Amino acid sequence: MWTITDLTRHYQRRPIARPNLAYYLWRFAANGARTCRALTTPAAFGDTRAVAQELTERGIVVGPSDAFLSDAGRRAYATTAATMLEASQSEPVRAIIAGTVTGDDKKVFRVDLVTHAIPADSPLLKMALDVKLLEIVSRYLGMWPALHSIGAWLNYPTDEPATSSQLWHHDPEDLKIIKVFIYLDEVREDNGPFTFIPGTHPFGAHVARADRRRKRDRERVADEQIASVMPPETWRVCTGPAGTMILADTLGYHRGGKPKAGTRLLVTFTYTSGTPLVDHAILIRGTPDWISHRIQRTAVRQLRIAPPDRPSRKGRKKADQNSV
Repeated sequence: MWTITDLTRHYQRRPIARPNLAYYLWRFAANGARTCRALTTPAAFGDTRAVAQELTERGIVVGPSDAFLSDAGRRAYATTAATMLEASQSEPVRAIIAGTVTGDDKKVFRVDLVTHAIPADSPLLKMALDVKLLEIVSRYLGMWPALHSIGAWLNYPTDEPATSSQLWHHDPEDLKIIKVFIYLDEVREDNGPFTFIPGTHPFGAHVARADRRRKRDRERVADEQIASVMPPETWRVCTGPAGTMILADTLGYHRGGKPKAGTRLLVTFTYTSGTPLVDHAILIRGTPDWISHRIQRTAVRQLRIAPPDRPSRKGRKKADQNSV
C-alpha cells in the first residue's frame, strides 16, 4: 500500500528549497495530529519563538545549554556530563584511543559511550525530553517532534584521511530534522568542531546554490570540493567551552570535523516527524514514568519499550545477601 514515505523518500538527503506537495502532505496529512498540537498549544517559554526563528532563517543556533533547557534539563545535563566524562576516562576507552584495543564502532575515529537501549531513568533521556528543548524543536518543525536517537560520542585523532561523517554531507532521517549536540568539554579548532553551512537547510537561502555541488558529487564531499560553491567564510565552525549546545537541521551541509589533537566529547539527540525515512535508532529499557507533559509522551510514542535489565544470578544473590 502506498504511504507518504514513498513520496518523501525522493527527497532523502535533499533539502527542499521551498514548500511543495510532498512537504504539505508530510506535515498536514501524515503528521496532522502532531501539527495540530504544535499550532494550538500555547508556548510555555517566552524565548523559544526567537530561537526557532533563527533556526528557520539559518538552520543552526549555538549557545550555552542554559539557553535551551529548562531547570530540569539543566540538572539532567549536569548529571550526564559527570557520567560521560568518567566513562571517557575508563581503561577500555583509553585503550581504544591508544590503539591497543579495537573498538566495536563502525566509525574508527569514534567511541560510542552509550548503547541503543536507553534506561528509562537515564538523565540522557530526561535531557532529550526536556520540555523547553522539545518546544523549540516543535516550533521549528511545525509539529510536535518524535525522538529518533540518542548518542554520546568521544572522537579522537587518527592517521587516516577524513571519512564518513567527517566529510560534508546531508543527513537522511526526514524532510526536516533537528540534531542537538552538547559539548561536554571544551572544543577548539584542533578538536574537530561541528561545522555547518547556514542557509543550506530546508527552505534556506542557499539550498539551490549548494545543490549544484550535490549534483556533481557523491553524497560526501571534501572541504576543497564544497569550497568551490560555498567558500569557508560562509561556514559556521562551532568551537566553544563545555556546555556549548548546537541545534541544527542537518539536512543542511555539515561535517563532524576531524580531530588533530585531543578529543571531542559530546552528547547528541535527533528529532524527526512521526513518519521518518530511517528507522528509530534507540529503544527505551523500562517505562519512563517520570514523564508529565503530553509533548514528552508524544516524542517517545513510537519508540520500542523493552523490559528493564535484570541483574545476573550472581547480582541477584548479592542483592539478596545485602537485604538480609
